[in-house]
Amino acid sequence: MGERNASQEFLDSHQYSDHSISRYEKIFGRTYVSTGGEGTTKGLTKKMNLKPGQRVLDVGCGTGGSAFYLAKTYGVQVLGLDLSRNMINKAKQYQGELDEETKKLIEFQVADVLKVSLPEESFDAVYSRDAILHIGNKEELFANLFKWVRPGGQLLITDYARGQDKCGEEFEDYVAGRGYRLLTVPKYGKLLEDAGWKQVQAIDNTEEFVSTMKRELDLLNSIKESFISEFSQKDFNDLENGWTKKLNWVDRNEHVWGLYMAKKF
Repeated sequence: MGERNASQEFLDSHQYSDHSISRYEKIFGRTYVSTGGEGTTKGLTKKMNLKPGQRVLDVGCGTGGSAFYLAKTYGVQVLGLDLSRNMINKAKQYQGELDEETKKLIEFQVADVLKVSLPEESFDAVYSRDAILHIGNKEELFANLFKWVRPGGQLLITDYARGQDKCGEEFEDYVAGRGYRLLTVPKYGKLLEDAGWKQVQAIDNTEEFVSTMKRELDLLNSIKESFISEFSQKDFNDLENGWTKKLNWVDRNEHVWGLYMAKKF
């Protein structure tokens, strides 16, 4: 991919270091680094009505869980892009464990989705899970995604959002510290419409986010001893505090989880 940029360096050395990825996978499930793991992926992909032979672009593919699920379940071809080299290295490692037929359906690339060059109208669908929060220029991204999808194609995204334009200091510090650009759910949907997407559904799906996080927090506490043994007390505290803070922010209508679906005609 050429030179590493500052965002890539930050992700690989901090939020998505090999150590951090392993912690996430312990809770979300092997090959998953986003809320709900395979269970959430199963529910979301059912909404897409995918057909064998279609091509799907997975933006922010992480360690490959969604790509593997899409290929195995629907027989679609998947191109997974992620800025983190650590994520893609893991994804390729896991890909090597697949059966030959499924393995051939999947390709992973380390890439900045704002800089990558992809053929126009070459995908039937775009899928992205809790990754676009990292991308500041969503306007350009949504326009690019629109170009890359064939007429009749679709988009499904989940992403962190904000409940209000201006939230409390703790939440705003969290957003700034991670380098996120978070919008309200309606504003996120408006950006998709402005990029040309039609039949845009911008859904506040926070209720599902909360129930999933509570299950994951319960799981973390149920395996506390073995988790600390495998990682450390600090790692346990980091995850427990992280989940607890998010739940508190949700209660204050600061942290929101959006589900976005749209089509191209």
